[in-house]
Order: sequence, then C-alpha cells, then structure tokens
Amino acid sequence: MTEESNNNPASAEEEMEKEEEETSLFRKIVDKTGVLGDFSHLNAKDPFLMKEKGSNWWTELRAGTVTFLTMAYILPVNANILGIVIPYKKDLIIATAAAGCIGSILMGLLSNFPFGLAPGMGANAYFTFTAVLSYGMPWQDALTAVFFSGIFFLVLSLLGLRTLLVRLLPRGVQLAVGAGIGIFLCFIGLQSVEGMALVVDNPATLVQLNTPLTVSSNYDASKMWLSVVVLVLTATMMTIKIPGAPLVGIVFGTLVAWSECWARQNASAFNYPVGACGGGLNATQYEDAGCFCYAPDKFAEAAKIENTAGVFQWAAVGDNGFWVAVFTFLYTDILDSSGTFFAVAKRAGCVDKNGNLPKGQANMAYAADSIGTIVGSCMGTSTVTTYIESAAGVVDGGRTGLTAIAVGLWFALAIPFAPVLSEIPPLASGPILCIVGALMMKNISDFDWSDAEEALPAFATLVMIPLTFNIAYGIIAGTMMWIIMQVLLMPWRMLVLKKDPLIKFKLLLLDEVTLDAFNEASLEHGADAETNFLGHMTGKSKEEIQLAHQQEKEQ
Repeated sequence: MTEESNNNPASAEEEMEKEEEETSLFRKIVDKTGVLGDFSHLNAKDPFLMKEKGSNWWTELRAGTVTFLTMAYILPVNANILGIVIPYKKDLIIATAAAGCIGSILMGLLSNFPFGLAPGMGANAYFTFTAVLSYGMPWQDALTAVFFSGIFFLVLSLLGLRTLLVRLLPRGVQLAVGAGIGIFLCFIGLQSVEGMALVVDNPATLVQLNTPLTVSSNYDASKMWLSVVVLVLTATMMTIKIPGAPLVGIVFGTLVAWSECWARQNASAFNYPVGACGGGLNATQYEDAGCFCYAPDKFAEAAKIENTAGVFQWAAVGDNGFWVAVFTFLYTDILDSSGTFFAVAKRAGCVDKNGNLPKGQANMAYAADSIGTIVGSCMGTSTVTTYIESAAGVVDGGRTGLTAIAVGLWFALAIPFAPVLSEIPPLASGPILCIVGALMMKNISDFDWSDAEEALPAFATLVMIPLTFNIAYGIIAGTMMWIIMQVLLMPWRMLVLKKDPLIKFKLLLLDEVTLDAFNEASLEHGADAETNFLGHMTGKSKEEIQLAHQQEKEQ
C-alpha cells in the first residue's frame, strides 16, 4: 500500500477492494480451470481418501492386479507392432513396461483416479505404419514427434486448456476416431506381418482371404488356425468375464508355439516369416532363408535399454510431416484419454453431480498421462494413454489412486522378464489386436445415425482411418466435410429456420461450464442446446427460453 493511500482512507479502501477483486478473480480462474490441482488425497489420516470412498488397502491392491492382468497384453503387442520398424524388441518391452509403471504411479499420486496407463493401441500403429512406413520418417524422428506431443499435452493440461482442442472437433468426429482406430487395429491383426495371416494382399482387390485355393504360395495353415483358436478362446473367456482373458489367450498361443519350436527346431510348423519357412526345410535351407521360430533362450535378466533411449533427432523439427505426426499423436492421446476418463470415472463414482470430472483432479490426470508420454518417448516407445481396461479394476472395487499405483508396480515387476516377453509370436498377439479393435467400436452406439449432419462426417472419419492407414487423414476428412456442410447450410438456417447461421460453430467453442448450464436447462425445460444457446446470446430468461421452445414446437 502506498504512502498516499495511507493518508487517504478512501483511497486505501478502494485499493483494498481492488486487491480483493483481483484475488477473487484469481480464485475464480483457479476454481474454473483447476490449474493448481487437488492433492487432498495425500494425507496421513485418510490416505487416498479410501475411508471416504468406502474402500481399503486390500481392495485397492487387488483391483490394481485385476487391471494389470487385463492390460498386460500391451507388453508383447506394443513391442511386436513397434518392432516392425524398431529392431530392438527387448528394449521395446522394457520401455513399454517402464512407461506403464511411471505413468500409472503418477496417475495415482497426482489425481487419485484408479486408472492404469501404458503405450496406447492406435498410436503405436500410427507410429509404425504411417509416420515411419508411409511418411518415410526414421523411427528416431517419430520418437521425437511423440516427445513434442507429450510436451504440448503437458502444457495444455497444466493450464487447463486441453479441452480447447477437443471442442474444435465435431462430436460425431470425436466419437468416430476411436471406432476408426478399432477397425484399423483389427485390419493390422488380420494380416500376416503382425498378426493372424488371415488376410493377404491382392493386386486386383487389394486384399483377400488367405486360403490354399487363393494363395497357395503364401498359405500357412498352422499359424493361421492357431491364431483363430486364440481369438475364439479369448472371446469366449471375455464373454464369461474371466479376468485377464486377453493375457490368457496370449499365454496359450505362445506356449503352443514355443513348445513346438523347442521340440522340432527348423521343422517347426510355427517358423517365421509367414509362408516361407514352414516345416520341410533342412538346416542349411532354414538358415539361408533367414527363418526363425519364437522361443526364449533365458527367462530373466538385468533390465537395460541399449538402443532406443534418448535417440531424438532434433533436425526433424523443420519437416512438415513431423508436425503432422505431432498433431496426430497429440489429438489421439487427448481424445482417447478423455473418453476413458469419463467412462471409467463415472463407473468409479469419481464425477460430480453434473457427471463431470473434478477439474483439479482431471488436470492432474491429464498431466500424468502427458508425463508418461514424455518419459516413454525418452525410452523408445509411442504415446502413453489411459486404458479403458481400467474399468475391470473399478468393477472389482478400485476407487482410488492406490489401484493405479498397484498397476504401476506390476509393470515394474515385468521389466526383468523382457527376454520372455520379447519372444511372444505374432500368432498370439494378432488376435488380441482384433479383440481390442472390436471393443473400441463401442462409440458407434452413441451416433445419431438419423442425423446426416453429424453421421456423414463421422462415417467419413470412421472409414478413412483404416482405408488410408492414417489416423490424421480420417480426422481431417471428417472435420473438413463437417465444415463444408455447415457453410452450405448457413442460408437454410438463416432463411428457413430463422436461426443464427453460425450456431453450430459457436456451440463448438462453448466452455464446459456454459455447456453444462445449457444441457441442464435442456433437461429442465425440454429445449435443445441450440435454443438454450440462442437464449444465452440474446439475454433471455429461462422462462423466455421455454416459451420460445414451446412456440417452435407448435410451429
């Protein structure tokens, strides 16, 4: 306070009021954005608020074990997918486990949510098949892009701004991204390079079924049928809700392949590459053809990443394709994490009365996700994300961050077993890609297929992702189609419907608080969000909004 204000009581009061207003404004910003987080769960009296949430240590640790079992398939699957372009599978196993460990533990400590984290499905496929094989980026450049996406995600999370990116996409496109990635993963899992060898290329039709009648030169019945058995067995176990069913399926297929390899060596029916190294080759032919079968020569060793840690290529920052990759990694991570957060948090009772995540906890959850991505890229793996399989632990009673910490500890225990995990054959992991792809199709049920305005752009995204082998192209296709349709619909909205021609664009930019208010008014008065938004823009009261909606219905 200045000397002049001390001599002038009126001036002093005004200055105090100004300071209070500034403090109040700061508190409002903090409350609205949750930028400072919420760490009330880190206390000695009720650690992780277990008593408040009706849980206990044993329940949380058991739930974490269940969650880990349902998502442990990512250890071999991620290494197999990234291993197509990064020839260091043991390093990839260690990087996957370490990223899952650090990300999950941070999730529990920072947010107190029972979510498990690990390198995400979809992002790893984009990394391999699009960024590296399609764009021609060296895998070191692609890891650099993952690192930058993690940095941007962390900044957006700490500032409470990550929802800005989500809101820029139409709702239909948001829902379609996950489903499109699901088809993408299934398509990869069906192919011979990294999966079941059920689908092969055809110069006339692009793809076809792999059978002895159509592709006799590349037909490999042993691998294909064992993969089918793994697929059906896993699906059956999931139907009767056996915990860790995907992991059990992988273990079954792997043990069969290993046993045959140990017993018959070069005569094994499960030799790779597919179609070139089946039984019948002598030892010399086997070696000359570069054939091999998956089987570990040791079961554990001291963990050490030798070839994939810290291999960033900063020169790649100037390439246009590099920033497309950064954007795609960032967007898919935000969309994937957001969808999982809301779905699992609602089941765990972690949402407020309006069904929203507490902003402080949500920001810290996104921060944990982004830090996991940064750490993972430094070790050599693709984007880390929150797993929908966390719902399994929630169903088993997990309610706090201790569940997530337990998941992280299990990932840490997996690190010394990289020699075993790196020898999981594609015939065992490929069927799980198809299973995960099927689970990701759930969002389709949320589409309003009768509304062409939302459904058609969503469908464009859905089909373009797998057909172009590119997640970014799918997002761009759906979004551009939606924008062009909105521009063409402006005259119709203004002249026929007598509405604001920019209404759909304005709805995209609403902040969460305002949108919640409109949705609440919609439930209370029966009006749609557009009517409520128009009322807000014109300053009309709730009663006037309701009357306007009633008049609209009568017309």
